[in-house]
Amino acid sequence: MIAGFSAGLARAATRYMQGIEFFIPPAMKADREAANQARMFLISHSMGPILGNAVPLAVLLFNPTLRLDAIVLAVSITMFWVFPFLLRAGVRYDVLVLTSVVNLNFAILWSCYFYGGVSSPTVPWLLIIPILSLFYVGGEQRLQPHLLAISAGSFILFLFLYNRFPPPTIDMPLAAVHGLGIVSTTAALCYVATMAIYYARIFDAGIELETEVRRRRETMDELRKAVAAADRAGAAKEEFLTRMSHELRTPLNAVIGYSQILKEDAVESGDKAMLEDVGRIHDAGQYLLRLVNMILDLSKLEAGRMQFDCRPHDVRRLITAAVAAKQSIITANGNAVTIDMATEFEAEVDASRLVQVLEGIIENAAQHTSNGTLTVTARAGIFGDDRLFSISVADTGKGIDAAVLPTLFETFTATRDAAGGRYGGTGLNLTLMRRLCQAMGGGIEAESTVGVGSCFTITLPIERAGVAAEPLASAHRVAA
Repeated sequence: MIAGFSAGLARAATRYMQGIEFFIPPAMKADREAANQARMFLISHSMGPILGNAVPLAVLLFNPTLRLDAIVLAVSITMFWVFPFLLRAGVRYDVLVLTSVVNLNFAILWSCYFYGGVSSPTVPWLLIIPILSLFYVGGEQRLQPHLLAISAGSFILFLFLYNRFPPPTIDMPLAAVHGLGIVSTTAALCYVATMAIYYARIFDAGIELETEVRRRRETMDELRKAVAAADRAGAAKEEFLTRMSHELRTPLNAVIGYSQILKEDAVESGDKAMLEDVGRIHDAGQYLLRLVNMILDLSKLEAGRMQFDCRPHDVRRLITAAVAAKQSIITANGNAVTIDMATEFEAEVDASRLVQVLEGIIENAAQHTSNGTLTVTARAGIFGDDRLFSISVADTGKGIDAAVLPTLFETFTATRDAAGGRYGGTGLNLTLMRRLCQAMGGGIEAESTVGVGSCFTITLPIERAGVAAEPLASAHRVAA
């Protein structure tokens, strides 16, 4: 039963605070301190009339005779309920605060005037005025002199009227006066306690916010240190790779050179067994050299130090150069290649890097397609505010498993072994192609169906730095 009562009380409090939030203007919600002041103002003006009206109700209850002073006091206190609606309507907050303090002074001093002066049971409510003034304006010093002037002026006026026009004698029995004092004091204590509890919650929230800000600053400091350490590690890695590449290239070039000489000797002597073995050595040396170059390129791309020489180039010529460079691999597996360009065009690109990407895609397609067809398609168009062109390389090979496609261009993933079966090696070639395309302002995508084939599509901007591409003559499908 107690748990149910607590849950119901919590729901009521939540709905009450939702109602309070309704009356806060959006402009004040944007400022945390202003929003807290507005909440205090609204809580005071929604709960205050309920507790404050206990005084005139007690007067009417303890004294059956209808008293005009009690009715005026009740009307004055009830008027506080109008203020939330005025705030919601857009009336300036400082104007409402000053008006509210004027009305509060009137209600308290009015009750003191008619119910005993300085010995009135409602005197404790005078303590409410400075407390509410602090709650309403917080640390804003601009309104504080006005609030002090209103309170001081009201009290001076009260003393003058009290001495100039003595109030009527209290015709309530002594027990009724004591009862009024108990009700008034209890209501005042409840009112102050309500405001103090909410103010304490705001104070605790401020401490929690400061703690969170301090924690985040410490986290940011740690992140800065981590970034600095990562930068140092990256610089050390780049320096290591640069030195190791030199150390690796020197013996690799020797291996490749001597294997080429041995291949020529084997051809002259007609030693087929030696020619086959030396060919393996030569191919392995070439593979290792390409691997070293890929690692260096990836390191430069990650460090943002790779330079691109973007100039207008005929895209057909670049495609033809890439196909020609891999022609031996294409024909070795009995494949044919077709270049399809509906319209020839120029694009402002780094020719060597684009050819490098195309060679990698064409080589992958040719190595894993037997007695099939490779189709290279180039198109240019406008997509939104960008002029782009795409080059697609489609093959009729075995295709790629759907589970591998999402991580196909990632380095050292859990599915890399599966990808390696399709593309061989470490898969760095695909990663390098994607990084190069991204660095040139574009991207690369792959589509594949097992048993049907695969299609890799490069998309790049057709112009850079405001240099427009010039359309060339129409073209037709050309078999290479």
